[in-house]
Amino acid sequence: MKRIYSLDLKKHNKENVLVKGHIFQKRMMGKVNFIILRDRDGLIQIVLKDAKEILKVQDLMDESVIEVKGICVYDDRSLNKAEIHEPKITIISKVTEPLKIEINKPEIHANIDTILDNRPIVLRAPKERAIFKIQATMAQAYREYAISENATEIFPPTIVGSATEGGSELFKFKYYGKDAYLSQSAQLYKQIMVGVFEKVFAIAHSYRAEKYGTSRHTSEFIQYEFEMGFIDSYLDIISFCINAIRYIKTKVEKDNAKELEILQKKLPLIPKDIPILKLKDAQEIIFKNTKIDKRSENDLSPEDEKTISKIILKKYKSDLVVITHYPISKRPFYTMPDKDDPDNTLSFDFILRGEEIATGGQRINDYKQLIESIKKKGMNPNDFVDFLEIFKYGMPEEGGFGMGFERLTQQFLGLSNVREATLFPRDVKRISP
Repeated sequence: MKRIYSLDLKKHNKENVLVKGHIFQKRMMGKVNFIILRDRDGLIQIVLKDAKEILKVQDLMDESVIEVKGICVYDDRSLNKAEIHEPKITIISKVTEPLKIEINKPEIHANIDTILDNRPIVLRAPKERAIFKIQATMAQAYREYAISENATEIFPPTIVGSATEGGSELFKFKYYGKDAYLSQSAQLYKQIMVGVFEKVFAIAHSYRAEKYGTSRHTSEFIQYEFEMGFIDSYLDIISFCINAIRYIKTKVEKDNAKELEILQKKLPLIPKDIPILKLKDAQEIIFKNTKIDKRSENDLSPEDEKTISKIILKKYKSDLVVITHYPISKRPFYTMPDKDDPDNTLSFDFILRGEEIATGGQRINDYKQLIESIKKKGMNPNDFVDFLEIFKYGMPEEGGFGMGFERLTQQFLGLSNVREATLFPRDVKRISP
């Protein structure tokens, strides 16, 4: 007999069916008892009346694995509009000790560390499952959109011989007797591949040796990477990123209505026209609205990001705002300066619901200019020989971005900590499970 899943059960009214899954809940109430079974798609209600079958499951603990053969009965009041009657139960795997944390309640009442310590079992809870079901859709949507725009997917390495952006946030280790690092970004490889395919994307792991366990940083994270050549300006990159986010939102709305209902979350407002502001203009707006003067700063603080988001939401009904023209001092060596404003760059940050989710811009595509930029950053051009080589042989005007996979999930779903959107977080104090 072919296994039937919870979402398809209602199609098999009055038929003999086979279902399998974990015991999510038992309701032992006397003559009529119920088991709620969890499979990959949702929950199935099983009605128990036979004394023999009741005895089989009487002492089974939650999450025990069983298979059930029985008659499917359509019932508009039941889970998924159908339930199983006259069940015959086979036990596949018994849980041998009580769960350390209850996962069959509407909410898990535990702090974030307890939840993460028990991640393998907590992930089975409905809300946790919903988060990562949505995240899977988001990754699929990003891939679909990039392919529809004729971008080629690439698979960059995570073991590299030099730092992508410099700085001290590097994981350094010995690689066959030589110094090597975990990649901070796929940046240099994306740029190399622009010379091959013109337009490329990746969903790639990145690593930063973060010193502090903030709610917005982890040491290992995933990025939606994108790079394209033959651009007219950095605005082409902004347009692609906005449209990618809009496509992701549309697909989640279509494919994950059930998960959004479980989470009781609304997706962000992404209107037709997204405000695009230069950093200095954003700082001026913040000053006018708060009387707090940050106009001499070379970046937006996390507090500033939240403030400008609130202002933009109120005025433009948009949860997304793009900030451009960050100073050279705040951007990596490969970022193109604005020829009309040489102290600043043709770069941008995307801020969604008060949190930076993406960084990008136009890149320097001239060999000599790159050499000078590397030196100005206090780095050695010899550490970037393989990367620099491509610029000797012709590179178009190009640019791209990196967008945080987990951060985008966090902000889409209004989660308080990026670890809630990270399957198995790695940070300054966590390397397991």
